[in-house]
Amino acid sequence: MKTMESYLERKYREVSLLNSCLASPLDLRKPDSVGSVIEQKFRLAGALKAERALKAWAVTETARDSAHRAKSGGFEFTYGYQRADLNVRGPPIYSSLGATSGSVLQETLYTGSGMSAMAALLTALQRLHSVPELLVPDGCYSETLELIESFGRHFHVLPLDTRRSRLRVSRSTSCIVLLDSSVRSGFFPPAGVSADDADLIIFDTTCFWKNSSRIRQVVSWALRSGLPIALVRSHAKLDCLGIEYGRLGSVVVAAPHRDVLRGSPVSVTTLIDQMRDTVRLFGSAPIPAHFPPFTALADYESCSRERVAAIMRNTRRMASVLSVACGEAPCVSVFQHGLYLTLSPMGNPDIDEARSLAGALSGELERNGLPVRHAGSFGFDFVAIEWFHGSSSPRNLIRVAASDLPPGLADRIAQGIATWWSRGMSATTPSSRGSCSTVRPNANIS
Repeated sequence: MKTMESYLERKYREVSLLNSCLASPLDLRKPDSVGSVIEQKFRLAGALKAERALKAWAVTETARDSAHRAKSGGFEFTYGYQRADLNVRGPPIYSSLGATSGSVLQETLYTGSGMSAMAALLTALQRLHSVPELLVPDGCYSETLELIESFGRHFHVLPLDTRRSRLRVSRSTSCIVLLDSSVRSGFFPPAGVSADDADLIIFDTTCFWKNSSRIRQVVSWALRSGLPIALVRSHAKLDCLGIEYGRLGSVVVAAPHRDVLRGSPVSVTTLIDQMRDTVRLFGSAPIPAHFPPFTALADYESCSRERVAAIMRNTRRMASVLSVACGEAPCVSVFQHGLYLTLSPMGNPDIDEARSLAGALSGELERNGLPVRHAGSFGFDFVAIEWFHGSSSPRNLIRVAASDLPPGLADRIAQGIATWWSRGMSATTPSSRGSCSTVRPNANIS
């Protein structure tokens, strides 16, 4: 009971924080259940968006009331044509860079999503360099890999581990190292990589809280080594207090001033200019309404840190329960970020079959009164289950994204998953060929 009370008290802080952003706050009571927490937060998200739309009813993307100055919380926007020249002023995304403003050149570019941020960066690099080397870690986010593959021969893609056993091909060939917070393990900078054999570090930070010590460690290592770094992030996951406020991504490019002045194979200022052109020409600029108004409030940082920590604890608890349920089979392996785990069905289901299996599992748990939804993201106040493409192996899996719930409830959900998974009953789902195929759920959990 004490755990539930502390959970509801903490959630009331989050609800109150969101409510305080409204010009006319709603009359809300302290939530008395997990369901009421979820309902109140999404209701407040809708109210925030609606209030802002009503306030800016006369504002268009190209013709504005000259007396109107667009703002959202700590963000301020100026533009002549929003798609082409939106300028965003706001608080620094990463505290580790905010403390180095005097010695480090940094520029923040916002986009309409995390993937559009990565696309803008890679497109700019491809324009600036003739077939640069791109070192990619094992288990990189599947859509990032798909994006890289779409460039074809414009990048010379190599496994990141090969850097330890080979010398740089040529100083005239730019070398870019990709680090990814979504990999199962090994996000740390690879041994031996320095300014002598790499020109730029790309770090997708999406699966770490933006002020985590892990991000600070990578940023410190890169800048100390004299390497420019581009931090890419989707802000819809961990940065919106579980309400998925809007699609928003960013690239923060940083480099020591001394190295910018000296010059390097990857010119930071030219790279930034090329990314701005890419965002303009591709129409991937962000929408001001998608910037959360609550990120500048005093309680936001502590509320978010506690949420992320609770998600990670619940992932470990769920993995422990599922490991016991698997018996002697090679079972649970959580990702190093601690935000989700994946279930591996028997056979080789296609995407439609895996999606159907995820829907069947989440549907049964939801019908049993548990806060579970069939959803393809993470960081919510409910457990999200969806199909997931394994990057390390070409298989379609089931992803279970733990949430910020009371520990006992997380255990109940894990037991429900284990029970459903271990029944041994075949789930018949339509195959992509129009016939029926059988996918058995009682398989390894990996």
